[in-house]
Parts: sequence; C-alpha cells; structure tokens
Amino acid sequence: MSHVFKTNESRAARWRGRVLFGLAVLLPLALALSGCETLRVGSDYDRTASFSNYHSFTWLPRQEYGVSNPLVVERAKEAITSALEQKGYRFVENAADADFAVDFTMGSRERVDIHTYPRPYAWPWYGYGRYWWGYPYWGTGVDVTSYREGTLSIDVFDAKTHRPVWHGWAKKPLSHEDIVHSAASIREAVDSILAKFPPG
Repeated sequence: MSHVFKTNESRAARWRGRVLFGLAVLLPLALALSGCETLRVGSDYDRTASFSNYHSFTWLPRQEYGVSNPLVVERAKEAITSALEQKGYRFVENAADADFAVDFTMGSRERVDIHTYPRPYAWPWYGYGRYWWGYPYWGTGVDVTSYREGTLSIDVFDAKTHRPVWHGWAKKPLSHEDIVHSAASIREAVDSILAKFPPG
C-alpha cells in the first residue's frame, strides 16, 4: 500500500511541476499579445458646459497636427466629421455659425514595457527505480516588450466662449497593419473616442 502512495505522490509532484512550467511559458506570451491588441480610451469634460445646446460644429484652425503625412490628417478629419454627423451634429464652414469647434492631434512614440512575473524552477528529480521525488520553487522572470504607441486626441471648444469643454483620447500599440492601412485604425480610434461624446 505504501508503494502505491509513493508512486501516486511522485506522479502528482511531477504533474504540478509541468503545470507550473507551462504557466511560466504562457504568461509572458499572453501579456505581450494583450498589450499589442488593446485600444485604451479616455475622456474628460467641463461639468458646467451645456452640451445639449450644441448642434453645429466647425474646425479649429491649425497648421500642424503632429504628423507629417497630410493624407493621415485628412483621414482623421473625415472620420471625425462623419462620426459627429452620425450623432446628429451639423458641420458648418463659418465659425460664427458653429456652436462648438473641434481640434485634434496625432502622434506616436517608442515605448518599452517591462513585466515581472513568478517563474517556477524545479530541482532535479531524485530517486531509484519507480520512486522519485522533488519539488518546484519560485524565482522571478522578466518580460521586456518594445513597440510604437500611437495616440489620437480630440478636443472640443465652446464656439462662443472659446473655452475647452471636452477632451478625448485613444492610445494603441501600432502594428504593421495599422500603419499600412491607417484609415481603418484611425476610424476605429475616432469612433471609440467619440462614443463618449457628448458625456452623460
């Protein structure tokens, strides 16, 4: 009977060691993949602003938008205009006829994320014949991920007071697909940001 117990215990110990090792391999990979797919969105606004009085908008004059490619700028303007019009707002060329003005900036930067996680090690399994024993212990692993993060910010200003009343932003690690087909990624970011406008 003791022989059976020892055999079962050794099998269970080896199985736990394999499970812990598998978790150590998969955890950093999962962190890296989740970081590459996440679009983070946020917003803030002036609690005293009367957003219900806003019906028409125009563009705030700007020379630089943070990117050198004019096609990217036009795609962003088209996406923002379309998203606001779908919400029922009307675009007007004359700033005097607008209830609010819209501005945006775009940019990207290199980032490095460092994650630490517990990593199991196992002492060598010792034994003779069918009798084996051993145990895992925990150390520390480090996963380093470098990537380029893109940012899009949209700002809304009251056309009468010229005061900022709403700010929204989106951040995402840029993939090769995002850069080559920027129209789709820009539209995704714009729709996600303006989903929070108007607030409340």
